[in-house]
Amino acid sequence: MPTSLAAPRPAPDAAPRPAPDAAPLDAGRADDASAQHQTLMRSLEEFTRAMREAGTDLARSADCSRATLAIFHALDRRGPLPVGDIAQVLRVDISVASRQVSCMVDDGYVVRQIATDDRRVRTIALSDAGRARARAIDATADGFMRDVFAGWEPDAMAAAGDVLDRLVRSLDDASSRPHRSVGRDRTD
Repeated sequence: MPTSLAAPRPAPDAAPRPAPDAAPLDAGRADDASAQHQTLMRSLEEFTRAMREAGTDLARSADCSRATLAIFHALDRRGPLPVGDIAQVLRVDISVASRQVSCMVDDGYVVRQIATDDRRVRTIALSDAGRARARAIDATADGFMRDVFAGWEPDAMAAAGDVLDRLVRSLDDASSRPHRSVGRDRTD
C-alpha cells in the first residue's frame, strides 16, 4: 500500500486550516485550553483505572467477571435483550458477548428465548437463578456505593451523574463507533 508523507487534503467542504507555522489568534487562550484538555485527559485516565479496579473488586466479591456483572445489570434493568444489544451494552464485538452469554446459559443464569414480537429474534433473559444472583450482586454494589459516597450530599451526587452523562455523550459523539442506547432501564 503506497504511503505519502504529504499532508492530507481537507474535505472540499472543510474550513481551510491555518498554516502550521501561523500563530493562533490568541495563543494564551489556546494554551489554556490545551492545558485544560490535558488535565481532563489525565483525570479521565485515573477515573477509568479507578472504575476498572472497583469493577474488578466487585466482580471478585460476586465471584464472576466484570462482563458477567454488566450482563446481569443490563438484563435486570432492561429485560430480555438480543445478543447484539448485549454486545452494544458491553461495547464489545458480538462474538465476545455471545461467548459470555453461552457461559451464563451453561451456569443456569440466563435462558435463550424467542422474541414475542419477532419470532426470528432470539433474546436472552435472566432465569430465576439469574434474577436471584442479580439481586445479590445489586445488594453488594449498593453497599459499595453507599460506602464510597457516604460523605457526598445528594445534590453533589446528582451533579456528578449529570457531568458523567454529558461526558459519555460527548465521547460517543466524537467516537468513530458511537454507542447507541439500548432500550431504557425498566422502572418496575
